[in-house]
Amino acid sequence: MVAQAFTVDLDKPLVFQVGHLEEQYQDWVHQPIVSKEGPRFFANDVLEFWNFVKLFTTTTTTPGVFGGGLLGYVIYDCTHYYLHHAHPSFDPAKYLKKYHLNHHFRIQNKGFGITSTLWDHVFGTLPSTKTAGKSS
Repeated sequence: MVAQAFTVDLDKPLVFQVGHLEEQYQDWVHQPIVSKEGPRFFANDVLEFWNFVKLFTTTTTTPGVFGGGLLGYVIYDCTHYYLHHAHPSFDPAKYLKKYHLNHHFRIQNKGFGITSTLWDHVFGTLPSTKTAGKSS
């Protein structure tokens, strides 16, 4: 009995199907999908974030806005990783590391900003800069 090659069902979300293509993925991904609406990536409408972006942009700017949002998130995530694991040598990064680690280990309900303190100023979640003095 010969094993039948896996085929992607375009009526189902793609995200959990493409991994089954294995070596056939490279051939499949470069073939155009011609359909009226295009395939879905997720079954859940909330996860189809692309449609949310289209509500606030024009057809020509949607890919740029969506890509910019993804790039911004990757930069944010890399900064978060850096603040946890690196030993910064310049003052702004040292300040951010101290600020962020205070959020994790000292004042968990304040200081949510990772890459800046801007939104903590806006939402009133900026922690006090005073340090607790030692009592003798």
